[in-house]
Amino acid sequence: MRVLYIDPFSGISGNMFIGAMVDGGLSPAGFLEGLAPLGIAAEDVIFEKREKTGILATYFNLKSEEARGHHDHAHHHEHDHHGDHDHHHEDDHEDDHVHAHHHHHHRGLADILALIEKSGFERGVKDLAKAIYLPLAKAEAAVHGKDLYEVHFHEVGELDAVVDVLGAAYYTVASGVEAVYVGKINTGGGMVTCAHGTYPVPAPATAHILSTLDVPLGGATVEEELTTPTGAAILKGIQAAYRPRPEGRVLKVAYGAGTKDHDLANVLRLFFIETEEARAPIFYSCNLDDMTGEAMGFCMERLFDAGARDVSFAPIFMKKNRPGYRLDVLADGASEEKVLEALFKHTTTLGVKKIPLEKIELPRATKETMTALGPVSTKRARYKEMEKISPEYEDLKALALKHDTTVEAVRRAWELGL
Repeated sequence: MRVLYIDPFSGISGNMFIGAMVDGGLSPAGFLEGLAPLGIAAEDVIFEKREKTGILATYFNLKSEEARGHHDHAHHHEHDHHGDHDHHHEDDHEDDHVHAHHHHHHRGLADILALIEKSGFERGVKDLAKAIYLPLAKAEAAVHGKDLYEVHFHEVGELDAVVDVLGAAYYTVASGVEAVYVGKINTGGGMVTCAHGTYPVPAPATAHILSTLDVPLGGATVEEELTTPTGAAILKGIQAAYRPRPEGRVLKVAYGAGTKDHDLANVLRLFFIETEEARAPIFYSCNLDDMTGEAMGFCMERLFDAGARDVSFAPIFMKKNRPGYRLDVLADGASEEKVLEALFKHTTTLGVKKIPLEKIELPRATKETMTALGPVSTKRARYKEMEKISPEYEDLKALALKHDTTVEAVRRAWELGL
């Protein structure tokens, strides 16, 4: 399985993520084609190599943002902090061209979604871009206590922030990875000045998004903002799951450059890894206390239809000593979407625990054993000097029905035939 592992040891921002993806070998051409309907041409964009503390990384930015260096003290050339909920009107004749977006258009969520739709990207990229931008919108609404569609954004409404979101979506889709993982996130430290004042790092919008991620924070202390709201939203939108770097063959290590220079290399590191995880199961679990036995049995059947390897219910006592059941499911990673759909559709649960497992399986072979009642497939596996032998249950069952006898009688005949 092809995996993208994000290592934000020096934080993450939108332009760093795009730069790292291009550093990993993905072409800028398709990205630029998708931006063209927004009035952004190849000459408006910077893609270049920059050295960061001895590491050669790829830097991405819009040229107009590069020229606006007066915001560099706040973040990685990303104007993506706090929404301006006091500004409730739009310029109906605004020009979205890259050279004009420095006029600080205060767009609302509907305006941002319209810009995403206006781009030239395929449907999958547009949908992922919306999934990335939505956490930004929700964070601004939560911080300011406003309805999602009432908030008018300041920095995160600028065209460069929308470009970063579109770029993150485009390159995630273009990479063809089957899973995205992330390590501990370094937010940086100190204070940051935003549209509404000066705040401690992480800034309020960033902190809100990080609170929705099940990812620990950590890293070397740097008195600067290292993780921006857009960077956090990218992790949320592409569903990056926390875990240590997975084992496997490293196909490529890539670096995206930030703007600032300090002792900690200002780069985002990506690993493209080929793992064996497609063969390993994923463990899903949830607790149920308000379903009938018939409904749970029906759910089990649907889970097997969805590709589950194994499904089991175990009686448990839940909060307030309520009796209930724990539903456990084992399934291959490729079946995840169908398994989750079955769980949420056919149970009353509102949340499912997901744990990747490492399954140790013995090499096995299957041979036919002839018995007095007929042939039975026999599974044989070996661990060191130990041999494990077991009959195929479906064969035992078929012979028991054929001869109108018990499964145990067929098993005894199988043992004699070994």
